[in-house]
Amino acid sequence: MHEHQEHCNCSCGHHQEHHSMHPHGGGLTEAQTAFLHELEHHHFLPVARFLIESSREDDFSSVALAPVYLRGPEESMEWVKETGAMLLELEEKGYLTLDYDYPLEGCPYTEYRQSDLYAYFCRTIEEAKGRPGFLGDTPVLELGSIAPAE
Repeated sequence: MHEHQEHCNCSCGHHQEHHSMHPHGGGLTEAQTAFLHELEHHHFLPVARFLIESSREDDFSSVALAPVYLRGPEESMEWVKETGAMLLELEEKGYLTLDYDYPLEGCPYTEYRQSDLYAYFCRTIEEAKGRPGFLGDTPVLELGSIAPAE
């Protein structure tokens, strides 16, 4: 951890002093450092996971895709999977937490609800409903938050 000064060369564009959770050159990739910088400035970011549940079996729930972090509704599956892997790695290293018990208050999660990826997920479950023995007949968008680790 270090403090950024006005001319810290981190390209953040800020002119005030702020604390950083990302050590430059601390074994993080450029994408990880950029994400942590974004998280630092927003304090919390939205995240979701796509679950498959059953209308016939109360205890049936399966994670289809998680974590899902979107910057816009048109994100590709490949991008979401790469970003999800990066988020899991940052969580494992202790830089952030992913929490599905606490969605962000006031955040409409519009990009998630209207995303091409979620629409595709819902269509896929709808198509699979008629298959014998297929329990997962209900798509669920579980909302959560990304926070810096304490």
